[in-house]
Amino acid sequence: MTRERGQAAVEFVALVLLACLVLGALVAFAPAADGRAVGGFLVRHLSCAVSGRCETAEREVVRAYGQRDAALVRALAPNLVFEGGERQLPVDWRHCRRAHCASAPDHGGLDAHLTDRGHRATAFTRVIRRNGRLYVAYWLYYPDSNSAVAGSDRVWERSWLLPRLRRLADGSPDYPGYHRDDWEGAFVRVDPAGTTWLRASAHGRYRGCKWRSCAGAWTRGAGWVRVSRGSHSGHVPFRTDRLPPEARDPRRPRYLPRPGWETGRVRRVPAIPGRDLRERSATGEGLHLIPLETHDHRRYSRLDPGIAPPWRKPAYTDPESDES
Repeated sequence: MTRERGQAAVEFVALVLLACLVLGALVAFAPAADGRAVGGFLVRHLSCAVSGRCETAEREVVRAYGQRDAALVRALAPNLVFEGGERQLPVDWRHCRRAHCASAPDHGGLDAHLTDRGHRATAFTRVIRRNGRLYVAYWLYYPDSNSAVAGSDRVWERSWLLPRLRRLADGSPDYPGYHRDDWEGAFVRVDPAGTTWLRASAHGRYRGCKWRSCAGAWTRGAGWVRVSRGSHSGHVPFRTDRLPPEARDPRRPRYLPRPGWETGRVRRVPAIPGRDLRERSATGEGLHLIPLETHDHRRYSRLDPGIAPPWRKPAYTDPESDES
């Protein structure tokens, strides 16, 4: 009997050593490992525990907002899902202002929080309490923006003539929809009753869902914002389910921005994560949060004179503003 107990102890120690080796390998390769396919969250938590960098970042959020509001800012951080073909992640402008350092693999199902150059997916936060409501802005910085309507950017890239015509017209070979410094964002509103609303910036304005009825509207989604390829404009993703004839009610209002709202023949249902599971995501739990209230932005200089940073936008002081 004593011999059996000794054998069990040896086997247990071997299992513990094996687990330590596996976890150690995960930590060692943390900068290169990312995503759902390789247990990205396990890797992130282990690397945070070893390096202490995540704890330092969270302390900055607590110093800016206090323990209670800091917990809310973290819990409400939106999950981002990127339209296929979009390679950039939102980054910290102080360390990355070129597309190459903000790029991550565009793999379906990947939950990416690190770029190819090791920069963390980042959101700059701003908290406002007004009229009993809590507003949390999550500003996202991308090094550049490209219009991708109907695949026009791809046509431009494959054409030898169009850039030359543009150079003759105004002296620039750049794509007409291109600009440096792209500030977009996702914005959360919590009403006194605890109801949570969401909207995103899109082409200088705000919108809930992608349909025209959601222009400027706050929408009750599922915590996801879909980022468009190229322009990085956002919307709360919904899918459209056709209602059977017996469930249709023509007396219903056409547009009600809430989960499951109906438009006579169809029902709009929050889509998780975005269009489908084959789009890359950057979930809110893994975003590096930087409070704008304590952020030193004096070193910021515009790379495009027409693009204003968050602290120069109307929404920075008025969270209900329709100008992003």
